[in-house]
Amino acid sequence: MTDFRFSLLKAQDMPLLHQTFLKAFADYVVPIQLNAEQFKSKLQREGIEPGFCVGAFYKEHMAGFILTGVGEWQGKPTAYNAGTGVVPVYRGHKLTQQMYMFLMSKLRESGIEVCLLEVIQGNTAALKSYQRIGMQRTRSLDCFRVRKEELLLRADAPENISIAKSVKPAWEEYRSFWDIAPTWQNTIAAIKRSRNDNVILEARNQEQHLCGYIIFYPKNGAVAQLAVKEEHRCNGVSTALLREAVNQIQAPALMCINIDTKGTGVISYLKQRYFKLILSQYEMQVPIT
Repeated sequence: MTDFRFSLLKAQDMPLLHQTFLKAFADYVVPIQLNAEQFKSKLQREGIEPGFCVGAFYKEHMAGFILTGVGEWQGKPTAYNAGTGVVPVYRGHKLTQQMYMFLMSKLRESGIEVCLLEVIQGNTAALKSYQRIGMQRTRSLDCFRVRKEELLLRADAPENISIAKSVKPAWEEYRSFWDIAPTWQNTIAAIKRSRNDNVILEARNQEQHLCGYIIFYPKNGAVAQLAVKEEHRCNGVSTALLREAVNQIQAPALMCINIDTKGTGVISYLKQRYFKLILSQYEMQVPIT
């Protein structure tokens, strides 16, 4: 079984890509099964461009794919791998490397300067595949989850702090609160792309100065960003924001995906609230030369 063909995809290929995604990730380290609506939301949030996605085909069947988001990363035009999958029966043919080789010429022609992705640390096969194409680790990332009924939110809300939906997001002020930078799916660009799906709550004091904020997705419980201005930390602002978010989240659990492990303060706070570590990933990238 070596007669594979590779092609860039079109918008009309997305339903077939979704079905192949389900087959490829059904036995993944962490099984991923997204319905049509969830898959569409993923494509939008992560900036997926069909014309930059690769399909590997055996006869009329899609055997594998690379989902590619396009945008800017650290000031450079970047292609983000939002998922590489190979259907189990077609594994063992180095399709990941072949798809990347096919994709690279398209990226060079388009002026893309960097390829970026995340990979589960325990997924040795995928890690080796990416290293073979020149990917280097740039960060270690942790992912956390907690069921709503297990979340510890006993701290009293601080006095003179009000929480309300953002009328006009203060993107640059939010950025000034960060100790660590978010990964691709949690960047400001990703949040803007999926603005209809997320909620932004702000905490303000009596003078209406911004003290902190939280950005989350009510349907799936994903917390994209949670940050508090340094002088307002350790007095309950984060917990007050989290408590209000829980009231609006429809999913049974909350998730904080891909937290830079250098953010020890953030990770310590999540653990104190009973968030459990569910997996660790590496962020990896390679320059396109």
